[in-house]
Amino acid sequence: MRCLLRSLFPFVLFLAGCGTGTGQPDVSFPAVFTSPATNEFVVGDVTVTLDEARVAFGPAYFCASASGSATLCDAAVGEIRRITTIDALGEGETPLGTYAGFAGDVRSASYDYGIHWFLPEQEAAASPEAPGGHSARVRGVASRAGTSVRFEADIDVKPLFQGQRAVPTTKVEGTVTEATSRIEVQFDVTSWFSAVDFGAAIDAGVDPFVIGPGAQDYTSVVNRMVSTHPPSFVFVEGEAPAAP
Repeated sequence: MRCLLRSLFPFVLFLAGCGTGTGQPDVSFPAVFTSPATNEFVVGDVTVTLDEARVAFGPAYFCASASGSATLCDAAVGEIRRITTIDALGEGETPLGTYAGFAGDVRSASYDYGIHWFLPEQEAAASPEAPGGHSARVRGVASRAGTSVRFEADIDVKPLFQGQRAVPTTKVEGTVTEATSRIEVQFDVTSWFSAVDFGAAIDAGVDPFVIGPGAQDYTSVVNRMVSTHPPSFVFVEGEAPAAP
């Protein structure tokens, strides 16, 4: 039985049962982002249209326990090691690399949005895949009663501590078997921005409306990405769909 490698995150534990002869089968299958392909939403009486929404995702680690500690997964069962920039407004699917690990129940995940803080490093750093060096880059237009303002946001979701992932734990409900054909990851950028006060920007005539660090709107977006509106992870069994 092989172990998960530690080259990306030296602080990640080997898989539970590694080398213990438990007989958990090795599994490997594609990971994909499935886009909701929505670029318009309403906040109060404001219609928001997204022109750009690029998000860096990965690496991700999956645990058999319902929640891990701040830095370690006590019962790791799988990983997606690649970091990918996703066009969240694009139709279809975006390959995220390969899920590799062992068969078994998955109850939580930890992951980065393109910004990591490895144990040997003194501060968090963006990966080359991060759009403009950020976790997410979003641009669009907010409109109300014939008045519009452009808005822009470069969002950084950083690990709070050295050796920690940006999102230490997110609930997952799934079981991986030898028949599992892929894992589908999905998030909706519109849900991350649905609490932003676009109306205040229109009232103030701020154009462009920059959602920047330190602002309440910025904090709201980060909280939604990390806590209240995280990605969903769905393990699919059966024959994988043909490539487009």
